[in-house]
Amino acid sequence: SIAALLLLLFVTYPQTTQSFTSGGLSKQRNKTIIKMGGWSETWKDILNGGPKRWKIDDVEAKQKALTHITDATSTSSDTPLRILCPLAGDDQFVHYAWSQGHDVTAIDIVPDALKAMRFQFGENNKEDWASTSSNNGGIVWKHKSGRATLYEGDMLMKRPELQSSFDVVYDKDSFGALSLEMRQPYCQRLSEFTKSNGIVYVEVKNKESGREFGPPYHVERNDLMEETSFGGAFDYVNALGEVYPLNMGGMRQMGHILRRGLRK
Repeated sequence: SIAALLLLLFVTYPQTTQSFTSGGLSKQRNKTIIKMGGWSETWKDILNGGPKRWKIDDVEAKQKALTHITDATSTSSDTPLRILCPLAGDDQFVHYAWSQGHDVTAIDIVPDALKAMRFQFGENNKEDWASTSSNNGGIVWKHKSGRATLYEGDMLMKRPELQSSFDVVYDKDSFGALSLEMRQPYCQRLSEFTKSNGIVYVEVKNKESGREFGPPYHVERNDLMEETSFGGAFDYVNALGEVYPLNMGGMRQMGHILRRGLRK
């Protein structure tokens, strides 16, 4: 896209995902971490009726994503899956997958985004959700159904309780929104959290121009499969092509399926 559009995208897109929720990175004790930065204000603007930016509030898009996922897992549509949604914001996919009987876990650093997500499950927010403090800081919210968990905290933190826990990772724009130096720790966490033979459903942006700039970054198969990204632990399975149209000139929303290799 033209320079003005790139500037607009840089200003209005936070730098992590569906929320692109996290504002930059920091080095603490030799660990890369996500910081909330100004993205809390971005979410407040969205939730108060401001521009939706990257958000796709279209249940049909979420239905298509879940269909791609169940097709890739070779399971029947009524077989419950454990699905991780990193940097989820208030993505409707989480509630939709839960409504279809799946077990969902979302991670995001912005409290307002996860608060909005909780209300998608019903108005009885206080009665339906219980919160506890996480061992790594932040808060863990659990729904009374036992099938929805929301981590309010840093996606890049180690979480031993999630080791080899998930059949599926749903990544809408997370990889392509992260700065390049954050991709390796992000993919490392996903490799830890995903079961052997588990899949990653990832949506990324393809841009007609300005591909070297971001976020959002232009992402293709080779970018996903860099050894320092998903390539170190995942195999490439399938290109899904354009998964749904965008109302953003010069960009296409593309889908890919990856599979976690067997642990040695």
